Amino acid sequence: MALEMTKIVENVTYGPEQNPVKIKIGIHNGKAIAGIIGNHKPQFSLIGDTVNTTARVCTTGEDGNIAISESAYE
Repeated sequence: MALEMTKIVENVTYGPEQNPVKIKIGIHNGKAIAGIIGNHKPQFSLIGDTVNTTARVCTTGEDGNIAISESAYE
């Protein structure tokens, strides 16, 4: 899925200047909690240590690359 996402985004632009969309992908595995939060403006939320670790893995990567944690690799 991550490979397909990087292929698709190569041809996507935004704004009047047709700026290219940049994407970073981080992959980790583990437990997470998902649900709808809020009464006034309900929003879907995904929370947990797995989500936080994935975000950290993603920030270490470069635009257009896929970063994967050691445990997901194993």
